Amino acid sequence: MRATVGMVFQHPDAQIVATVVEEDVAFGPENLGVPPAELRRRVDWALDVVGMTPYRRRPPHWLSGGQKQRVALAGAIAMKPDVLVLDEATALLDPIGRRDIWQAVIRLNREDNMTVITITHFMEEAALADRVIVMWAGQVVLDGPPRHVFGQADRLRAWGLDVPPVTQLAHRLHALGLVIPPDIVTLDDFVEAICALRAAQRMT
Repeated sequence: MRATVGMVFQHPDAQIVATVVEEDVAFGPENLGVPPAELRRRVDWALDVVGMTPYRRRPPHWLSGGQKQRVALAGAIAMKPDVLVLDEATALLDPIGRRDIWQAVIRLNREDNMTVITITHFMEEAALADRVIVMWAGQVVLDGPPRHVFGQADRLRAWGLDVPPVTQLAHRLHALGLVIPPDIVTLDDFVEAICALRAAQRMT
């Protein structure tokens, strides 16, 4: 399973095993028996994806929390898994660190066709997914595209969850009578809806 599923956990220190960044990234594929030439290509590629190439010869303990998490991500993707699982991988990061990790993850999903499963309590992260599954007491209680799931704000709040901030704003503007879809889940969708509203107002 380790050859097909890569995992990144909440605490990067629990995954970093080497004393040099590039050696840590190489650890997984090397243990899978990847030949040296291919191993070098994978390490170079993984470090580039997460933006850590300039730090390849640094000791991991010199890095910030966000940088360590990117190293942990690089180590996971260097094994070229079919599926990447992120278990609260951004929970301890600041907004910039979360953004950097997600930019790398989206690139892996869209450009390298890697399936990504993320466990998160950040609703703005869940809104980026193609499919959202909400679990409560060990049971699946909602399952569908982000617009479907976040369109049920009252049910989510009953389970201790919320909707992305932009969805909250869309709900409030919709309640005030503005012609804005209440199921908006991304900032791009919101901007598009506002532009459409302004264009409609200019035509009337």
